[in-house]
Amino acid sequence: MKNEEKRMISSYEVTQSIHIGKKEVVFGIDEKEKYPFLVCDCTYDNPLSAEWVTDAVGSDDYLEAMQIFTDRVQEQIGLVRAEQEQFKFDMTPFTISDCFPDDRDKNIVGKVVVINAEVNRYEYRHSAYQLVLVDGGHGARGGRGQAVFGTSLADGKHARWERYDVLGEIKPEKMPDWAKEALAKIKEQEKTKKSKSREER
Repeated sequence: MKNEEKRMISSYEVTQSIHIGKKEVVFGIDEKEKYPFLVCDCTYDNPLSAEWVTDAVGSDDYLEAMQIFTDRVQEQIGLVRAEQEQFKFDMTPFTISDCFPDDRDKNIVGKVVVINAEVNRYEYRHSAYQLVLVDGGHGARGGRGQAVFGTSLADGKHARWERYDVLGEIKPEKMPDWAKEALAKIKEQEKTKKSKSREER
């Protein structure tokens, strides 16, 4: 049986990690170091989705390090709960029945689409994280690429998805009131940006 490659952060072997919300909390061990136990956070919010290590702490006390690790996990749980408490609406995930099924050859730029909830981690498998106003990407235009760029209606964040993660365009009758309000706000902001851009020329 082939050995799995060990995950390393510097000289520390990662023995435990929990990804909650926007951070992964990592615990590593290097018995040759003065402080053999390492706790750090990892984020992947960059264009290459590369591992970015922050807030590293070393300790020579296993229980102390494990306490730091579990405290950070609890902190992340609290942050995600607080984030989701702002969404005062039905969080039941949308399914394919709520959409016009996606036609990969069709241009979906300017459309509100439903992202498959199952591509998200469990804490984000809610309707709040599924509705996206598409604004670009080769995949969005029906080309050979897969990239779909857009703005999440729930939190206004711009991100990338893959075309194969798009279930389809949301049916008008399935569009909740909160999403209609968010869509109007985003379009108004875009209109204002374009207007300012023309004035600056």
